[in-house]
Amino acid sequence: MDDLMVTARVLMAQETRRVEASAHNIANASTPGFKGDVAFQDLLPDASLAGPDAASAIRLATDFRPGKLVHTGNPYDMAIEGGAFFAVSAPGGTAYTRAGNFHRDKDGRLVTAQGWSVQNDGGGDIVLGGGPWRIAEDGSVIDDGTPVGTLGMYETPDPSHLQRTPDGLFTGEGMQAVETAHVRQGFVESSNVVVGDDMVRVMAAMRRVESGQKLVQAYDDMIGNAIQRLGEM
Repeated sequence: MDDLMVTARVLMAQETRRVEASAHNIANASTPGFKGDVAFQDLLPDASLAGPDAASAIRLATDFRPGKLVHTGNPYDMAIEGGAFFAVSAPGGTAYTRAGNFHRDKDGRLVTAQGWSVQNDGGGDIVLGGGPWRIAEDGSVIDDGTPVGTLGMYETPDPSHLQRTPDGLFTGEGMQAVETAHVRQGFVESSNVVVGDDMVRVMAAMRRVESGQKLVQAYDDMIGNAIQRLGEM
């Protein structure tokens, strides 16, 4: 009997996490550079599933596949072709993002939508003057005809070690400056979320949650019948 309840509890905990992951993806489907989360079940021994942390059998992994590049015509929008990240100066230190919907603040700094400074290759804020400027394909910042810096762009052979921050940025060790970069000015990378796929995942997970609820109801009915029969003896 107890095994039935454990199975039901684990099933509902796992599928609830899947629903939460897909719901978070759907909510950010229009967020530039957003990378969706995918829930998958670790291969854990049956004994570990019976513990109080059964929900930990489901972990969330970030899908780092690039989203589509969308032309906006806004010179402050930038996208990287490939898997590299822009480097930004966040409160906790250097962080990384694929969201290139930048703007210039009152001090001339190139900043993210949250206001974090976009970093030069090697560190330091990118500051633009009042004259005409552009970003070359290799990330060079040309301000009034003069190179004033290069966008800091970094990559890692194993992005799975990156951690997402509450601001949607990523942090992690082992990031390396890209040797060859291809920057598209006037473009922004869209979210890589496919809403239809996540909707299907939500519906499938909800059906499995209902199956868990039916197991709980069946267990409750069996216990009730057993108690009733004992009372009649």
